[in-house]
Amino acid sequence: MITTSSKGPSLAAVVRGEEVQVSSAVVGVARAGSLSIRNGGAVALVAKDSAQFANGYSQYVLAGESAHLKNAGAGALIAGGEMAVSASGGVALMAGNGITMERSGAGAVVTGKAEVQGSYVGIVVSGKTTLGEGAKVLFGTREAIVCGVVCALLLRLLGLGRGRKKQSLAKPATSAAKIKDAGIGSRPVARVKR
Repeated sequence: MITTSSKGPSLAAVVRGEEVQVSSAVVGVARAGSLSIRNGGAVALVAKDSAQFANGYSQYVLAGESAHLKNAGAGALIAGGEMAVSASGGVALMAGNGITMERSGAGAVVTGKAEVQGSYVGIVVSGKTTLGEGAKVLFGTREAIVCGVVCALLLRLLGLGRGRKKQSLAKPATSAAKIKDAGIGSRPVARVKR
């Protein structure tokens, strides 16, 4: 177990271990099997099993099994299994099995099952969405798909989407260069068997 804690704030560039607990510290990158951060911040957190984050901020959080945020924030948060977010926020939250949000906010939520209570979410894409009391969602799964299709069609009509290739500004090859490239008019090469 690795623990970073002191009477004052501390700073670490990279922290690695099987079980890491960071308290009152700022970490560049933390990588562990089980990771817990309290009253601190990090650029990136990578946990094999679970990540717990309270009272702080991390730009990127990646957890293999579960992630729990309480009074915290994250830019992008990805968990392979379950995610619980309480009084926290994130730009993009993604979980394989499900996300439970209470008094939180998120720009986008992508999961198999979303339970949102008293939270604000921009876009929810999930197999099943349960909205509790006080939950506000701008786009649900159906609306997000329709919006994506409409935007793609508009971009295609305006010529900004994928489509025809731009013609190069190079001069077209002359017929002599085409003949030379094709091998016409060149001397045959004799092969000698030994």
